[in-house]
Amino acid sequence: MSRSDGNTTAGKSGLMRCTDEDGQVRRLDQTLRDGRTVGPVLMVLADGERREYSINERGNRDGVARTFDGKGTLRKEENLEDGTAVGVQRNFAEAGHLQELHFALGRRTVLTIGYLADGTLKELRCAPVTLVPQDRDVCGHGGRASEVTLYREAGKPSGTVSYLKGQMQRQTLLDREGRLVRSEELKEGRRIKRVFYASGQPRSETDFIERDPNSSEGREGTAREWAESGQLTQVTTWAGGYEQRIEQWYLNGRQKARQQIRREGRNQERTTESFWDNGKPAAVNEERNGRLWGWQKYFSEEGVLMREDEHGERGVLQRRRHYDAKGGLEREERFLEDGSRI
Repeated sequence: MSRSDGNTTAGKSGLMRCTDEDGQVRRLDQTLRDGRTVGPVLMVLADGERREYSINERGNRDGVARTFDGKGTLRKEENLEDGTAVGVQRNFAEAGHLQELHFALGRRTVLTIGYLADGTLKELRCAPVTLVPQDRDVCGHGGRASEVTLYREAGKPSGTVSYLKGQMQRQTLLDREGRLVRSEELKEGRRIKRVFYASGQPRSETDFIERDPNSSEGREGTAREWAESGQLTQVTTWAGGYEQRIEQWYLNGRQKARQQIRREGRNQERTTESFWDNGKPAAVNEERNGRLWGWQKYFSEEGVLMREDEHGERGVLQRRRHYDAKGGLEREERFLEDGSRI
């Protein structure tokens, strides 16, 4: 009897067992109900892995599903509803201890707790409410902020984390040498994230208002970047979910660029002032929706105006003015749609 041939199973009920000594699936026990696969299923693979689950009337996995390795050790236990993970999900290590505990809600994993063999925590991501007994203390659902050390392996911390009512309050991430790589903190309604060089010098920092995940309000705050020497190289200011101002510096401390961004309806206009590393102006550019728009100015290293370009719709170059070393107009060119000059 072939399980792929519907005629052989039509109208039949009971247990159907299929074996194949040469295939990937060596054994498959399926429950039939009036010719349809509904109910418990047992599958054994060539490497000895065993899977146990149930099929509902819709043909989807439903209920508790378990996976055992070739040695018979339980490696995965899932709770499913019509093919979708719901509630507690567990993964186990080869040695048999609980390795990961997840909680699925609304097609998303909202809680993750990772364990080492000795029971210490390797990973922690919390939900706003307590979902399992294991998350009450470590996620700060008992009325006070938690203080948890995470480990990459026994005796070797990877960082720390603190939660209050499932909301992260503080976090640090360490590299294998124990050096601070990243930090995060919630302070007076602002979420501050920092990244560090191996030397300990700050590399970047974002300081944004903490928004409700369901809020329609956009990003608001400031992002900063530094060179390893400690020189500030960029500051970006955000409001309403959009960049408002960007400033950049050379490693010698002089201003490199300054951008101002404005929004009018669907249009975004950007003015960029660029500078040579001696502090003299290098260019002034106007953009609309990512394309050059209007008059653009370009300067020599001495700060003398050398060229002006006018761009029209879709950023097409229309006119160009050339200036001499003293800033006097030398000639003017007009460009046609095909790029030819007159």
